Amino acid sequence: MIWFLLACNPGVSNTDSSDSQAQVEMDCPPDTELFQTQVWDAVMGAQCAGCHQADGLAGGSAMVLDPSDMEASMWAAAGVADRLVAKPSGTHQNGHGGGTLVVEGSSGQAALQFWADYAQGDCEAENQSCEDHSGDRRLRRLTHSEYDATVSDLLGMELSYAASFAADEVVDGFDNDAQALALSPLLTDQYRSAAEAIADQVDLDSLYLCDPTQTGYTACAILWIEDVGLRVFRRPLNQTELDRYVDLWAEVATEDGHDTGLRWALTALLQSPHFLYRPELGVPGDGERYTLTDWEVASELSYLVWGTMPDDTLFAAALAGELHTTDQVTEQVERMSTDPRTQDQAAELVQIWMGLDQLATVPREGLDDELRASMALQTQTHIQGLVDQGGTLEDLFTSQDTWVDATLAEHYGLTQDGWVSLAGVRDGGILAHASVLTTYALSSGSSPIHRGVLVREHLLCEELPPPPSNLDVSPPEVDPSLSTRERYAQHASDPACASCHNKIDPIGFGFEHYGGLGQWQDQDADQDIDASGDLDGRDFDGVSELSALLLEDARLSTCYVKATRRWASGAEACGEDQGLVALDGPLLAVADSPAFLVRTGPANQGSTHAIGTRLPLDDLPEDDGSIGMGGDAFEWTYSTDWGTGYCVDAVVTNTSSADWTWTFRQSQDGTISSLWNAEVTEDGSDWLFTGVWGTATLAPGEQATFGLCANR
Repeated sequence: MIWFLLACNPGVSNTDSSDSQAQVEMDCPPDTELFQTQVWDAVMGAQCAGCHQADGLAGGSAMVLDPSDMEASMWAAAGVADRLVAKPSGTHQNGHGGGTLVVEGSSGQAALQFWADYAQGDCEAENQSCEDHSGDRRLRRLTHSEYDATVSDLLGMELSYAASFAADEVVDGFDNDAQALALSPLLTDQYRSAAEAIADQVDLDSLYLCDPTQTGYTACAILWIEDVGLRVFRRPLNQTELDRYVDLWAEVATEDGHDTGLRWALTALLQSPHFLYRPELGVPGDGERYTLTDWEVASELSYLVWGTMPDDTLFAAALAGELHTTDQVTEQVERMSTDPRTQDQAAELVQIWMGLDQLATVPREGLDDELRASMALQTQTHIQGLVDQGGTLEDLFTSQDTWVDATLAEHYGLTQDGWVSLAGVRDGGILAHASVLTTYALSSGSSPIHRGVLVREHLLCEELPPPPSNLDVSPPEVDPSLSTRERYAQHASDPACASCHNKIDPIGFGFEHYGGLGQWQDQDADQDIDASGDLDGRDFDGVSELSALLLEDARLSTCYVKATRRWASGAEACGEDQGLVALDGPLLAVADSPAFLVRTGPANQGSTHAIGTRLPLDDLPEDDGSIGMGGDAFEWTYSTDWGTGYCVDAVVTNTSSADWTWTFRQSQDGTISSLWNAEVTEDGSDWLFTGVWGTATLAPGEQATFGLCANR
C-alpha cells in the first residue's frame, strides 16, 4: 500500500490570535545548530517549511519559518512548543490545517518532541544523537538467505532450502527485523525436514579429522562432533552439549553404523536454537551495559559483512580472545572487505533500501520472467561494480556506465550488451534502471505517485501517514486523449486529493520519460513529455536533475546511513549526514564503532551461552568394536576351548551403505599361536584386527571371516 502525506489545506485556519512571536522565551540556552541538526534537518525543513513560510498557506499562523534564517525559525518553533507535537500529529483539539504530518512513534515526532521539551526547560532532553546505536540485547534468528549461505559454507556444498520456507515478516521494508523473526510451528517443521535432507546428502569424509579404523570410532566421533559443533553453533560446545550429541551418535551407531550416527548428530545440531539463532547478549559490564564475547563478535562481523558464518580466521581470532577491542575488529573488517561477498552485501543493502525486492513479485503488463531477471541482474551487477571500484552515493545516482545483458539491451534500444554507456540514450544513475521504474509503477503503466513515494519514503526517509479512511485513493481513469501528467493533474485538482498529492506528484512527474517497464518515451498521448518537477521548492527537469538535487540534500545521506544501521542491527536505528559516502562505507563503519561491542539491558539479567574455549580432548576413549558398524557387524564365536587355550571363528559384516575398511578391537586373552585371514597389532591391552588382501575392504552387505587360536 502507498501512504500519502497530507499537506496544507487552505480551507482550515491555523492561526491562534493570542500568540505573539515577539514574546517568545526559551528556558534552555538558544542553540541554532542544535535546532538545525536535530529538528530542522530531521523533520521541519521537509514537513513544515513548505506551508509555514511568510508567503505560504500557513503564513498567518503562530509559527512562520524562514529556511534562510535558521535562528528566526528556531524562535518560531520555540514559540509554539506547547503544541509543536500535537498539531502536526493531528491530536490537537483545534486540529491542524495541514492535516496529519507525523506518524505516532516516528522519528519525526521524536524530533519535534525533543525541541518542545528543550524549549520548555528540559535542557537534557534526549535528542536524535547517533553516537551509540548498539541497541538492546537480542537473539537474532538467521534470515532465510543467511540460512542457505550458512549451511553451504558449513558443509562446503551449494545448498538451497530457504525458498521453500514460510516467508518471513517484512517490517519497514526489512526482512531481518529481530523482533519479527519468530519461529512458527510450520517453520519449525520445515527446519526439521531441511536438516534431515542436508545431513543425508553431506559428504562425511570431507569433515573427518581422523580415521575411525585407526583412532577408534568413539574417539573419531567425539572429535567430529566437537569440530563440526563449533562451526554449527559458531562457538565451542560445552561439556554437557558435547555429551548429549555423542550419546545420540552412540545410540544410533550401535544399531545402524558409525556414519548414520554422525548424520543424526548433524541433523540434531542443525535444529538447535544455537544454530538457528545468533546471540547478541554479552556478559554483564557496567550498569546496564553488556559486553559481547569474542564468539558473538565473530558472528556479528561475518553476518554483517558477508551474510554468512565466520571463516577460519574469525574462529581463530575468537578462540585466541582477539575480538574484543575496536582496533581488533577494524583489522578484521579491513581483511574481510576485500572479499567479493562484501560487494554482494552492499548491493543487497542498496536494493533493500530502495525496496527493489518487490520486483520479483509485482505484476506488470508485458513483463515476463526473462525480462524481470534481466532487470534485477543489471542493478545487482551495477552496484557490485561500483562497490568494487570504491563507488559513492554520487556514483550510484549519476553513473552512466552500467551492465546489461542481451535481453535488457534490446529493451533499452541499445546495440550491444555487457558494460555500456547510456550517454545520449537515457538518464544515468539507478533511478533510470528498469528495475526501479518497473517496481514503482502500475500494472498497466507508469505512476507519478509510486515514484514520488519512492523518493519521499525510501530515499529521504520521510514517514508518510496513511490517507483518510473515507478518501478514494485509486489512480485516475485512463483517458487515451490525456497524458499521464494531465490525468494526475486533473485528479489532484480535487481539494480532497490535492492535499495528499502536492508533496508526491511533483517529484513523480520528473520520471515521465519512462513508461511502466522503464522504456524511454518522448511522447505520451501524442504530446511531448513534460518531465519538470519540484522537490520542496527546488525545480528540476527529468531524472538526472532530480538525482542532482537529491545528492545536494543532506537527507539522502542521512537516510542511507539510517537504513544501513537498521539493516545491520535488525531493529530501529538512527542516522546522520555523512556526505556522499562510499556505498559500503556505512556498512563497514558500523563495525568500527565502540557500540558494536556492547548491548544494553536490565542489570543482572544473566549471561550469554556464547562463552568458552574448545574442550581439552587429550584422553579420548577407545571402543570395543561394537560401536561404529552396528552391534551385529562382528560375530566372535569360540569354536573350542580347553581351558589353557582356545580357538575362535569371527565374521565381519559391512552393515553400512558405503564401502568399509574394517577394524576390530578385542581385549587380549593369552598369546595368539595362529591367525588366518587377518592381521593383528597390539594396542595397549587390546588386539587390533584388520583385514588382509581382498578382505580388508568390504562393500555394503559383504562379509569376511577370520580366525585364530591362542594359548592362555
